Amino acid sequence: MDIDTTKDIGQVMPNQIGKTKVSVVKEPFSNYGIYVWQLPNGKIFTDDEGNALCIDSMRDDQSRINLLQNEASWLGQPVGRPLFFANVRKVSDEEYSEQIDRMAQGYIPSETDLGAIIDAKKTFDQFGSDD
Repeated sequence: MDIDTTKDIGQVMPNQIGKTKVSVVKEPFSNYGIYVWQLPNGKIFTDDEGNALCIDSMRDDQSRINLLQNEASWLGQPVGRPLFFANVRKVSDEEYSEQIDRMAQGYIPSETDLGAIIDAKKTFDQFGSDD
């Protein structure tokens, strides 16, 4: 599967993540996610490779928010605010590559997709098992 990353189509969907075709679906099943550091201009603080300054956290965990704020200050961006994305987690470059491969094969990209697990449980509860 070849993915053309040269085109800059910008954000076209509400809650879209970057220039991807992936969007955040807000589900009430978890207060776990990540905080990113949002600059006053509305952009997310990233490094030279486009990696966002973020920390995994439960919603409103002030100790994790303080760690993120301290790191942003240390990196020269003390002005900004934490922005929470529920049901999102950080992945390594290797895991991202594996997710692209799984998606190309028709599988759910992440084996730990909580939403997919919840949907599977609902299906099992509604229709039972084949056993």
